[in-house]
Amino acid sequence: MKKTTFTSVAIAIAVIANTLSAWAIPLASSNIPFDYLVRGRDLSRLSVGVYGFQAKRGISYDATGQSETLDTSRTQAYLGVDVLRWLTLYGIAGNSESQIGDYDKGGSQGEFGFGFRINLLHHFIREPVPLEDVVRLNFATQYLFSGTDSGLSSVSWNELSSALTFALVNHTDGNKFFSPESIAIYAGPFFSILASSDLESEDNMGVLGGIEFFFTDTFTADLQVQMFEESTVGAGFNFRF
Repeated sequence: MKKTTFTSVAIAIAVIANTLSAWAIPLASSNIPFDYLVRGRDLSRLSVGVYGFQAKRGISYDATGQSETLDTSRTQAYLGVDVLRWLTLYGIAGNSESQIGDYDKGGSQGEFGFGFRINLLHHFIREPVPLEDVVRLNFATQYLFSGTDSGLSSVSWNELSSALTFALVNHTDGNKFFSPESIAIYAGPFFSILASSDLESEDNMGVLGGIEFFFTDTFTADLQVQMFEESTVGAGFNFRF
């Protein structure tokens, strides 16, 4: 009986070993970067982010020039590349849902665009200043293609926007697990024009303001308000490699 049992176990082990030899894959990996075909490169020039906006703009609609409100909900993602340390080029892709006046709200539409950002000034404030540590000046311009369905027709437009923002930055003290590394409050003039054969924005000059939380050197959260006769609010996250 014992001999039979031993023989059965031996046969089972042999079958398992034969199966493993046929299907097993060596899983142990190397911990040395040089051993890999594609090794890590410096990606610090790349940045990505995602934003959501609830936007309202006064527009002149169709050939009659009728005044309406364009109400848009949009979600956007971007990918930026630092051409120079102070100059970032970026592309935008996303989708939006828009409503013109009392017309039915259109379905989700894709939108895309591109832009650039220039870091103009970074200046440390000398003592004695109780809260602010740094002042910054930034300029950005972007071009966006968007559209919606209005009634029985499709409406599209282009949006050109530019902003010059002045920021006061406070580098916080205390445990960084419970507070961001820095907080920036920014504001400045904002230019934005919507134009196409279907509509045109009524107010092109406004004010942009917001607050940005630097949780680390590479990860930030941004809350933003754009003010014309109507207002736009947005929020997003940014990550720099």
